[in-house]
Amino acid sequence: MPLAVVLPLPHRRLRVGLRSALLLPATLGLAAVALAACTKAPNPSPPPSPVAVGNSSATSPATSSDTSTPITTASSSTSPASTTPTPTRTSTHTTSSAPVGPAACTTSQLKLAVLRGSGAAGHQFAYLDFTNVSATTCSLTGYPGVELLKGGAPLAKPAARSGKPINRVDLPANAVASALLTNNSTCNADNSDSVQVIVPNQTGKTVLPLRFRGCTMIIDPVVAGTGQN
Repeated sequence: MPLAVVLPLPHRRLRVGLRSALLLPATLGLAAVALAACTKAPNPSPPPSPVAVGNSSATSPATSSDTSTPITTASSSTSPASTTPTPTRTSTHTTSSAPVGPAACTTSQLKLAVLRGSGAAGHQFAYLDFTNVSATTCSLTGYPGVELLKGGAPLAKPAARSGKPINRVDLPANAVASALLTNNSTCNADNSDSVQVIVPNQTGKTVLPLRFRGCTMIIDPVVAGTGQN
């Protein structure tokens, strides 16, 4: 039978101290391992958002859509049918009315002549005759252009229009129309040796011999008949 050795109290304390000294390194090692594991661990996830309990309309997040509001979408079945007005077809055919009366006489259709009329105190007169020498009826309307010349140069201003009424004159073949030219011969001006005449509504110029004083002149519109009558 083994003998129990009873150590006195000081020896017991020494044994407890030795045991604590032996356990201290192991404890420190475990603490170091735990500290290293904490430093290597990933950041913890944020805690979940608290779920509100109660009135859902008051605590709903801002991102939730309001299901009570109707969503309107365009639909071809509900859109009103577009009404496009049908263009009205109009006839482009126009009935052109025939020209009233014969066409205007051209310069080439006419023979021009100047006939001196009897004078009066302070005035000189001349008749401009227009004879249709073509086989086609034509017409004259309005005023001829008249200007006195001397040596081929203008001697005075062109004749002014008298303002008398204008009428169309139809000229069959060999028919004649005339216009009266009046000169206020009271001015002290040279005499012309010719006169330049332009047929009404034409541009061609015809020069005929005429001795007129280079004063103010007035021309009447054409009328039917010759100035000799």
